[in-house]
Amino acid sequence: MTLTTQFYLFIHMLLYGAFIGITFDCTSTLKRDLTNKYYQIAVIIFYWIMNIPLIYIYIYNVNDGIFHVYIILFIIMGAIIYFKWMKPRFYHDLELLGKNIYISLSFIKKILNILVISPILFIYKLFSDIIIGILKILKVMTYTPFIKLRKWDLNKKKVKQSAEKVDGNKTK
Repeated sequence: MTLTTQFYLFIHMLLYGAFIGITFDCTSTLKRDLTNKYYQIAVIIFYWIMNIPLIYIYIYNVNDGIFHVYIILFIIMGAIIYFKWMKPRFYHDLELLGKNIYISLSFIKKILNILVISPILFIYKLFSDIIIGILKILKVMTYTPFIKLRKWDLNKKKVKQSAEKVDGNKTK
């Protein structure tokens, strides 16, 4: 391995160590928000299960997969550099980004509520009120004592007419 390849490897592994520090910081922020201890452990295990193959793929692309012990030292050194000097600025920017994302998502939620959900609920309420009104009118028209009285009156007239027919047949 040439000296320039080793120098590139050194720079790349320092940068990848800083990348691991950044992603670990984001993962620990996520882990802190979880309340269940088992979820926290699962997040950390998933983080390392995803990062170990990524480290090997990165080493393979930079150094043709030749692995030396000092590569781990460079990665650790890059993570230490991140945590020592870059974390306060990055953490502040990350919090600012989180606040901006929260504000943007709440704005989008309000817009969707105003433009989509409220009209749909209004239309639903309007149609349900119309249908309920029609059903009440139909109930009043078909199921009131007046209709029963009318049916009783019609039955009474039919009985009277049939009685007249019977009387008319007797008189003939």
